[in-house]
Amino acid sequence: MLLLDLFAEDSQLDVYAGELEVRPPLVMIRGMGSGERVRWARGSEGIELLEAAFDTFTYDRHTHDTYAIGVTLHGVQRFSCRHATHDSTPGDVMVINPGEVHDGRSGTAGGYMYRMFYVRPDILGAALEDVARRPSDVGARCPVFSDRDLFCQLDLAWRTMAAAPASLAADELLHRSLGMLGARVVQPARRASATGDDCGLRSVRDYLQDHVEQDVTLHELSAIARMSRFQLTRRFQNAYGLPLHAYHLHARLEEGRRRLASGQTIAAVSADLGFVGSKSLSSPIQGLVRHDAGCVACDARAQDKTSLVEHLEMI
Repeated sequence: MLLLDLFAEDSQLDVYAGELEVRPPLVMIRGMGSGERVRWARGSEGIELLEAAFDTFTYDRHTHDTYAIGVTLHGVQRFSCRHATHDSTPGDVMVINPGEVHDGRSGTAGGYMYRMFYVRPDILGAALEDVARRPSDVGARCPVFSDRDLFCQLDLAWRTMAAAPASLAADELLHRSLGMLGARVVQPARRASATGDDCGLRSVRDYLQDHVEQDVTLHELSAIARMSRFQLTRRFQNAYGLPLHAYHLHARLEEGRRRLASGQTIAAVSADLGFVGSKSLSSPIQGLVRHDAGCVACDARAQDKTSLVEHLEMI
């Protein structure tokens, strides 16, 4: 119980059977049922923590610019990733690589509950220095697998970081978990010789990521890729799992989430990224709960709390 002095006075603590649990703040997203809930918190080194319990709520297809690493606590967590459907059940571990398109839904009656870490590639790469020479070398072998020891280690690290994100215990448990993950399931990404098409598609991808404040045309993208517009639309979706316009939208939303988390107002972010008003910004991220949660992190810094609440209610 000596850990009590590590927590903020306004933390919601449940102490039972000698254990200390801290519940991150609740967030609401559009489409959630009355019995469904989402909790979000920011850990150390920019790591984000998510806990969610869903029954009928579904995620649309989306991507993250981080590794999504988590555990299923209850029910069947069903999602599509890598051109296949996967079921994660209690005791299973999930790892979704940055940029991998996936969705999410319940795989059985009664819903499901899970916890996730969202870890930047450089953080995971630093924790896995003996696995890969640089962060871009790291990739999970499969999106879901059964490993009870790693499951327990990740869940303990999650609960500790939610309770005391800046503590030595949280940092040690997280890096121990990531080390176990690397030793058991993470492998260096395969390197293939780059073709002209590969280089062209990567140039288009980078261009979309670098031009989040601008509208782009298929004509200029096909010129960058040095292929026809028909070839580009087909090959880009095959390579990255999303159409060009959807990939650009996700890049803009990721940038918007970062700017909201840094304290910028919804109105300023909407204007800078080409969304007309907060309603336009809200609509595309209906299925992306982590973006919504990122808005909550800005609540204490937001100048117009009324407009922020309105924004969250519309999502």
